[in-house]
Formats: sequence, C-alpha cells, structure tokens
Amino acid sequence: MERPVSRMLAIPSQVAELNDLQRLCRRLEQAKGFQLKAAHLGDAFCSLELSSQGQAYTLSLYLTPFGIPPLYRCQHYFPDVDAEELEAREQGLAVEMTFGPDPLASYHLQLQVIHTLLSDTLAVMDDSSEKLLSGRWVALAAASHIPPAPRYIYTVQAVSGDESDCVWLHTHGLNRCGITELEVLDSSRQTYESHYHILETMANRLLEEEEPLEPGEPLYLARLTDETALVTTLVPWQDAVGFYDEDLLGGREDREESHNGDTSAVFVYPTFEDFEAGNIAPVRIFDEILAGNPIYMISSQETRRMKALATERLPYLLAALADSRNQALVKLGLTVDEEHRQDQEEEDSREHIWFKVLGYQDGAFTAELTQDPYYIAGLRTGHVGQYPVEQLTDWVLFTPERRITPDDVYMLELD
Repeated sequence: MERPVSRMLAIPSQVAELNDLQRLCRRLEQAKGFQLKAAHLGDAFCSLELSSQGQAYTLSLYLTPFGIPPLYRCQHYFPDVDAEELEAREQGLAVEMTFGPDPLASYHLQLQVIHTLLSDTLAVMDDSSEKLLSGRWVALAAASHIPPAPRYIYTVQAVSGDESDCVWLHTHGLNRCGITELEVLDSSRQTYESHYHILETMANRLLEEEEPLEPGEPLYLARLTDETALVTTLVPWQDAVGFYDEDLLGGREDREESHNGDTSAVFVYPTFEDFEAGNIAPVRIFDEILAGNPIYMISSQETRRMKALATERLPYLLAALADSRNQALVKLGLTVDEEHRQDQEEEDSREHIWFKVLGYQDGAFTAELTQDPYYIAGLRTGHVGQYPVEQLTDWVLFTPERRITPDDVYMLELD
C-alpha cells in the first residue's frame, strides 16, 4: 500500500508569520536535529527535501484555509483566550510529509519541522489523526530528543447509534504509517472503554512491528487471567462485517463514503486450540473478564521511551511537589524474584509498580507501595522505602486543578 501523506496544519500565534512563506522556509537552514537538503520555493508553495538520522524525507508546505471540523478531537487543554483566538482564525500553514519506516521518528520530525518554521504556534491540527494539538505541547515535544507517545499518531473515535446501544470504534492516523486502521465492531456503551484499551494497545504494538501484521496472524496483547491470554488478529472490514447483521452500525451501508479503505476489525483467538483451527471470535466474548484488571503488555521499546521522558521531565514534577497541595505517583521498575527473571533484556526482569511519593532527597524517592506486586514476594501494599531515581519509569502529578503526566507538563505553565 502506498502511504498517504501525513498532513498537519499549523496555526501561528502571530497571523503576520504567514505573509512570507520563503522567509519561513529559510529558517530550516539552521535547524537542529535534521538537515535541509533542498528547497524549491514558490509564492504560495514550498517543496522540501530533508534528512534525519540517515533517513530522507520529502515535505510540502502551502497556505490553506483553516476551520475545525466537528468530529475532530481536542487532544489538549486550551485556555479560553487561546480557544477564542483559534475560533477566529481563517488560515494556516499546511505541512505534508511522507513517513519513513519508523513512525514515531517520522511523527516527531514533522513536529520539529513545524516548530522550526513557526516557533510560537497557537495550535496544530493533525488532519491525519483528526485531532487538535496545543502549540505549547508541540514546542515541548519538538525540543525533546524523545519522541511523543505512540497514541499521538492516531485517534480512536467512538460512533454510537441514535436508538441502539451499539458503538463502533475505529482509528484515524495509522494508514500514514503503512499499516491498517483498526476497528472494533458491535461494541456497546458499557464495554467500549475496555475495547478502546484493546485498540490502543494493538495500535501501539503494530507501530513497532518491522512488518505489517497479516490477516489471521496472531498478536499477544494481554494476560486476562492466570489461564486466559488475549491473542488478537486482524480481519479486513469487508470480511468482518459478514460476522454481524446487515444493519449493524459500521456495516456495508455505513462504508459508502468513508471507512472503506485499508481498515481491519480486531478479532480474537479464544484459545490456543482455536488458533490452531483458525477459529476467530469478536472481542466481546471476553467482556466479563475485560471488566476486571487485565495486564496489557508494554514492549521494552516503549518502556525505554517512557522512562527517558519521565526522567527528562522530572524537574517539572519536583518543582510542583514544592506546593503541598500537589501529590504524585511514580512508577518504579524493581527487579523481580529470581525464579521470574528472564535472560533477555533488563526490562524483562523488572516489574513496574506504582508508588505514592512521600519525599525526594539526594536522588532518591521516599515512596509508599500502592499495589501488591505479582513477581516480588517480599513487598506488599503500604510498604515504604527509599528508591533511587534510576528506577523511575513514569510519573503522574495531581494538582487541585488537573492530572499531569510527563507528556502533559505544558499545562503547568497555565496554572
């Protein structure tokens, strides 16, 4: 499949920035993190050739009318003054780019190009994933050496029927990465959140795969119980709708104008015997178990990314904890008991557990365990200990106004 371009629309804080496209393009000549190889300039259009980490990219820039379509998700918080300013805007700078083999690196580069062109953006509208990003968040993401979370590449939309309980979940944004969009058909208002986690976990895993997952190929996503694993697979939508009633939301009649391209429904193999026999089933067969506490698998690659970002932005957390009204949790990677250790990567021999922060001094947290570990026999909920910052994997800050993660530290500038 030929990849669609990734299209983003940047809205600068200063409208006058859009008056001279050639001047904006010249800013790329001094960029850090990528190299401008060639630029073909016109009055209202610019074609670029860039290189980053040994990979070549082509981009197109042009001015275009701006308006926020009704179904687009607002991914970030916007103060009222910014929201009002955005509502009044009529033009933006479109930045189109063909992704390379690494989706996260490509997405990160597109943000870096936008920030280099327009260092002060009010917002960035990601047309490919149908979401609106805060300009403050874009500036932080572009300045970091660490790419944003994989979930930024795509959006999961939930469409519900007017008179039925049926919910149709589907993604936008994955096609630009050379992989199929994902869907769950025949979800419900009671179960769609559990099904959302399946789509999110599967999308994140597919973004890391060297080759696209083939229809019928299994993918292990989660441990549901001691005896039950969540093993998913893909079914092209043309075949998937045949498992349901003709008038199902998301059926053939709903595909006449959209969602009829490269998109696949997620099904499961209920047991290993079903996999061997090629028997698939809708994800809803696990609804009762999914309502419990499934353990979704996070790859070592994503664990390293989360750890790097949490460490990079730790100063935001420590500064915020100087205010006694704020509280925090930290996720720490602790070495599991000997019988549970793996011979592979170090992350495979660690259990990542949430602790409540009681204090921080000399590079170590004083923290209270909030959950019983699965693979460390000597620890129980309520245990208090000292843990070096090198064990930090992730953190969450709770202020009186909001919940903030390393991805969301731009919000601290709004308080």
